[in-house]
Amino acid sequence: MKLYEAIVIFDPALSDKEVEAEVGAVKDVVTRKGGELLEIQQWGKRRLAYEIRKRKEGTYVLLQFRAALQLLSELDRHFKLNEAVLRHMVVKVEEPKKPPSKEKAQLSEEVAAPVEETP
Repeated sequence: MKLYEAIVIFDPALSDKEVEAEVGAVKDVVTRKGGELLEIQQWGKRRLAYEIRKRKEGTYVLLQFRAALQLLSELDRHFKLNEAVLRHMVVKVEEPKKPPSKEKAQLSEEVAAPVEETP
């Protein structure tokens, strides 16, 4: 499973409880299809760069999750059918690179060190 982030802009007319319910519905879609929700950040109401459906503000929510590719089409369908969602975008996030282990670092130092020969 790969790592994804979804940013969702909800209608600003929704109350905090309604936004929580919408986020819960998204969480259900992700977990029902075998995904794992890692983090939810609610950024609150912010001004939009341009009007969307005659709205100048939107409630932003960032979701970070692990999922298979098939889940993305279901999630996209869920967002498109939901009238409370003004905009959404899902992007694949590159996995953070793991630092080399100590054993590999020591091995590379031994290979790189010149070998002294005794006469």
